Amino acid sequence: MAQLWLFGGKGGVGKTTSACSTAIWAAKSGINTLLVSSDPAHSTSDSLNFKLNNTPTQVEGIENLWGLELDLEESLENLMPALSSVLENTGSGMSPFMMANEDLSELKEEVSGLDSAQLMLPGLDEALAFDRLLKYVEDTEYDLIIFDTAPTGHTIRFLSLPELLEVWTTRALKMFRAMGGIKTMLFGGKQEKAIREELERFKKRVAHIRRVISDPKITRFTLVTIPEAMGVAETIRAEKQLSEFNISINGVIINRLTPDLDHEFFKSRREIENGYVNDISEHFKESSIAKIELGKSDVHGFELLNSMGLLLHGKHIDFPRDMNIHKISENLPIKIRRSKLIEDRGNSSIIKLHLAGAIKEDLSLRAEGNSLFVGINNRENEIILSHLVDVENTSAKFANDVLNLEVPQPLV
Repeated sequence: MAQLWLFGGKGGVGKTTSACSTAIWAAKSGINTLLVSSDPAHSTSDSLNFKLNNTPTQVEGIENLWGLELDLEESLENLMPALSSVLENTGSGMSPFMMANEDLSELKEEVSGLDSAQLMLPGLDEALAFDRLLKYVEDTEYDLIIFDTAPTGHTIRFLSLPELLEVWTTRALKMFRAMGGIKTMLFGGKQEKAIREELERFKKRVAHIRRVISDPKITRFTLVTIPEAMGVAETIRAEKQLSEFNISINGVIINRLTPDLDHEFFKSRREIENGYVNDISEHFKESSIAKIELGKSDVHGFELLNSMGLLLHGKHIDFPRDMNIHKISENLPIKIRRSKLIEDRGNSSIIKLHLAGAIKEDLSLRAEGNSLFVGINNRENEIILSHLVDVENTSAKFANDVLNLEVPQPLV
């Protein structure tokens, strides 16, 4: 399981630049890194000068770095069974051909007229973003996920997800019941059951998300701000709101500080900004503070982002290939470990998976040929080995957030 590093704050303060530069720094340090954005404006692609899409894409020219920009509308469509398929998947033994042509046409129009927008509630987009994010957190291909979040208010809304889900579930089911009479008898029962089952699975994933984001060993939240009154006020307010959900701040980036130059205007501006810097330093005594001066050009593209990453985190490291916990970053230190290690030992393959936040009862194992599938809440990681997998004789131990598997190699 990857560890999660979120960058948040007021809009327009440099969250995307901070997240992108951190992701490049981590990848260049040998850490398998996934950079994720939920920004519909696709600013992450713009910052990298590299086109991302709705699935993890290897960033060209940077080893160990993948990126994706979440498509929340597509996430909504995938969350629920597609309404348009109702006519082809009836739950009863009855046939739609029992209906008059005009009635069937009317029903088709009703169903096709339902779109995802009618099921969308304020905050559901953030909920779906975090649900998709968890899918990748549970993917052992990545050691670290950098999440460029939406503005802080949107992130906070996600944390009231259980209450939101209750309202949303009621609305979704009500739409199907509204089809009424023969329509419900023909189509509603199976569809409603499918929705209920998917929502139950979604609720379990929500519980897991809560465990992940509120555990400081798994998740770090860095706030990005600028040395201005509104930016500082928003940052302090965000920290208080996040603390209500047991989410701790590991650091603050103060971006776009006026360079300390020998000119009356710059001196005056710098003096004003120093007051805001002192306010932040006083409020965030227990957190690391990183300061970035305003540069002579916009920060975008690999070269400039890499330079900013060095300012934020220091020289690149050589991340060890073991399962121990290691500290990374000089100015915003966090501790992480690798998600997966595989080695041959005698007549067995030894697999170690970091699955922080997981519960033993939510784990599953199965095999197909050379592939071992490790499931968490019905989502599976495929591990391809060089030999056939005998899952019945595979030894599994889960302790201290690490799943240790010993898979015997077949005798030749």
